[in-house]
Amino acid sequence: MGKKKTSIKALSDVDQKKGFGRRSFIKGAAVVGAGVASAGAGTALGTSTARAADKVQIKITSWMDYEPGRKEAWHAIFDKFNAQSTTTEISFGGWPFASYEQNVITGLQAGTLTDDLMMCTPTLAARIFKGDYLAPLTSCIKAAGVTPNKDLHKYITDANGEFHGVSIVTVNEGYLYNSDVYKKAGLTPPKTYADLLANSAKLTKKPSSYGFFMPHILAEEGDFWFNLQSWVSSNNGVWAIGNKPTINSPANVKATETWLKLYQTAMPQGVNNAAALALESSGRVGGWIAVSAAVNTIKASNPKTYGLLRSVPVPGSNKAASRVHPIVINKAGKNLANAQEFVTWILKPENMLDLTIRCLDFIPPYPELAALPAYKAYVKDLPWISGFLTPPSVPITPMQLDGGAGFVDHDPELGTIVCNNLTKAMEGKATVKQALDAAQKQVIAQIVPKLTA
Repeated sequence: MGKKKTSIKALSDVDQKKGFGRRSFIKGAAVVGAGVASAGAGTALGTSTARAADKVQIKITSWMDYEPGRKEAWHAIFDKFNAQSTTTEISFGGWPFASYEQNVITGLQAGTLTDDLMMCTPTLAARIFKGDYLAPLTSCIKAAGVTPNKDLHKYITDANGEFHGVSIVTVNEGYLYNSDVYKKAGLTPPKTYADLLANSAKLTKKPSSYGFFMPHILAEEGDFWFNLQSWVSSNNGVWAIGNKPTINSPANVKATETWLKLYQTAMPQGVNNAAALALESSGRVGGWIAVSAAVNTIKASNPKTYGLLRSVPVPGSNKAASRVHPIVINKAGKNLANAQEFVTWILKPENMLDLTIRCLDFIPPYPELAALPAYKAYVKDLPWISGFLTPPSVPITPMQLDGGAGFVDHDPELGTIVCNNLTKAMEGKATVKQALDAAQKQVIAQIVPKLTA
């Protein structure tokens, strides 16, 4: 690539000491519950009788092996690839999502993470792309005959237009609700914050049922922080503009005040993700804001409840956080040709379709997938997707919420500061405005100097 390798910025103490979780369904569920030659690979895929011992063994670092629903989907995809390839056998490496980003960055910096492939969250991909840890996927994309969406992938595309990752799953946020609960209560899904507050209050009959849930405990801080993004984006707010933090902006204060009212009136307080999933799966929660991937975990937990799920855009401005999770090739891997073989294979529209359907995803990373008749038939049969579609929802990336600059490298630390201060408001020790004012001061004192040093 002609670039000198630069190290990723050292992890903050917060990064090193804490694992950062995910959305409420998915983390909770983990507790309870045809081929072508790659242009650069020089290997062929076809029906294979080769023994696994005769093939090159490669791993893909991921959190998917710890996620119900997706775990089974990915193992089926691996079985399909392994049966066709005469040269390569792929399997999982990695860690649960709570510690994933921390372990990947630490391993890359130390030179100990040499798995040939990796899956990334948006902020992780942005960080390791900037650190020059990723190989370009140009040959794989050309061999697969696809044209990835430039807007989805611009944060992992270099100045020459070379993609260094392609989405393996893209998810939007929406308001997911139990249609049976809503029907019995005679309610319609919310369009505004006022609707959401009113509906949630009517659906709450503590301790048997609740109108709303959102992660909110410091023991699962990553999920707490992850889901706060919905509130900021839905009220046209961001955490920063460039290197300037905007934690206590009027938009953020207004959104978070609505969140606090829901916490006080309609949420099971102090409940962790596993317990929340049990409540949601049993129909005891009316609605919640979630990423579209969450429906797969509900289906794995309770297929009957899954059949009742419907969605509308996140109330407010209809802006919602959107997350592109790319597959990437690790430049430190020792089996580049074999890694290229798998990436080329999975990018073929028919194989990506298989993965998409198995995972209950629906946002295509390139138009060649969207053009397949089987894809069109599949999405027509998903009654829960309307609230996650764009339009009407407007997608906002985590990088945009973090200001599109240096704060991306400090996203977990930013989350720790905001969540700890907001907890004081939840305990009645401060107003939301006071909590976010304090968070703003801490961010200026603790993070901003690292951005300008």
